[in-house]
Amino acid sequence: MEVKEITSEQVFNEFVGTQGSAQFLQSWQWGMFQERMGRGIRRIGVEDHGKLLGTVQCILRSVAFGRTYLYCPRGPVVDARLPVDRYVEVLRTLVAAVVEHARQRGAMFVKIEPPIEKQSRAVFDTASSTFNPRHAAFVQPQDTWLLDLTKSGSELQRGMHPKTRYNIRLAQKHGVTVRCSESAEDLEKFLKLNDQTSIRDRFVSHSPEHYRAMQSVLAPAGVLKLFIAEHNGTAIACNLVALFGDTATYLHGASANEHRNVMAPHLLQWNQIEHAKKLGFRQYDFWGVAPETDPVRGTEDWGGITRFKKGFGGHGVSYLGAYDLILRKPWYTLYSIARTVRSGS
Repeated sequence: MEVKEITSEQVFNEFVGTQGSAQFLQSWQWGMFQERMGRGIRRIGVEDHGKLLGTVQCILRSVAFGRTYLYCPRGPVVDARLPVDRYVEVLRTLVAAVVEHARQRGAMFVKIEPPIEKQSRAVFDTASSTFNPRHAAFVQPQDTWLLDLTKSGSELQRGMHPKTRYNIRLAQKHGVTVRCSESAEDLEKFLKLNDQTSIRDRFVSHSPEHYRAMQSVLAPAGVLKLFIAEHNGTAIACNLVALFGDTATYLHGASANEHRNVMAPHLLQWNQIEHAKKLGFRQYDFWGVAPETDPVRGTEDWGGITRFKKGFGGHGVSYLGAYDLILRKPWYTLYSIARTVRSGS
């Protein structure tokens, strides 16, 4: 096997995008967005006789005191059709290549979030044991909710909770309309609603510059769409959806404090699902639900959004989560303490 840097957008995206449950966070365009945000990117592949077997996109992130770490969101990505022993070999080779790159950059550690489900933990443990991975707080959702878009529209509707179907019809009855946009002007409507939502639901949002950079890079490439629900000509709910490979992913949502009785978010989601299905996407990812076994995140903070997403039907997927591969232990210890203090834990 040969480890090499991948410099071709087409080669990289063709591999990542043709894997089941394609990971937009490992797309070439997501790397471009990270570069726009001032972060370094490295794309590494493993080949055997000219055939690409696995890839990983690494993001160089900076923290205090001039320290850095490498982050691989939903990566590495390995060809799932490989036999288990071959899969393990490729994954181990990719991780080793990332670790070596991190050492060359003087990074404190490497954070990986492989798109491996919990039931396949033995595969990950075998591939990573050499690197002594430490289980860490996840960045991307560890538990998510997926909808099979290969089903017919009527099958999808029958799979919904009755209350969800009712709320979709209610929004239509109230005259709510939905449109798809890529314009910077419409993004400002999302930002305005996002301010209201973050205050109402008590969470810290990304900065407006983050969303503007995301839209300016991903929308022209067709990787990001903005869906807007309007009532009497006013935007009352907006969602950002990533489109990559076989998967459409609901990333961020925002809604107004007013007109909540017209149930716009339900119709908005249904229109997004229909849009993705018409474009030929095979899967819709609702991007994060409360774990079934977590009594804390399953309560009021996550319970409502989880019930909302599950109301559209589908099934859950639980990933392994995040792991840190520590390279500079003293600095990593200080970094961990600082994070704990900052979070108030």
